[in-house]
Amino acid sequence: MPKTTSEHDHTQRGEALTKRLHTEHGAALFNWALGRVADRRDAEELVAETLVRAWRKYDQYEPARGTERAWLFGIARNAATDLYRKSRRLRIVGYNIEEKPDDGGIENLAEASVIRDALGTLSEPHRAVIVEAFFNGRTAAQIGERLGVPPGTVKSRMFYGMRALRAALEEREVLQ
Repeated sequence: MPKTTSEHDHTQRGEALTKRLHTEHGAALFNWALGRVADRRDAEELVAETLVRAWRKYDQYEPARGTERAWLFGIARNAATDLYRKSRRLRIVGYNIEEKPDDGGIENLAEASVIRDALGTLSEPHRAVIVEAFFNGRTAAQIGERLGVPPGTVKSRMFYGMRALRAALEEREVLQ
């Protein structure tokens, strides 16, 4: 069955949006992805998945909450986590990041340094749950078991820790 005019227009708008996002943010997304996955093919897959998700959810983007790039990188982080859980082939960069540039270059080092600095401003309980969840890929139940606290406490610490981390990153002008 042929597409209607409105379906065709919607498809064209989606393609234009995806092309624009790729043109404006694709290189940064790809470089970021290279530091988190096993190879270039996986990085390309991660960028493609990020752009597809952004296209599907672009109506949820709120400029008042941050830049389009920050929103897009949030989608990329979620996509990386999902791909990691599916394939277990992805290499998520850990909290103990070396102090020298690697294949990802100076951008990854700068990003790691800013994040490490911001994490250092958090209380130990908040920092511990964030590191366990985002850098070690553990669930709330696994974190609770590891730290000896209920999963509800883990979730509460995660909420308040992420709020404090966001404020620390805003102070450093990484987020708006």
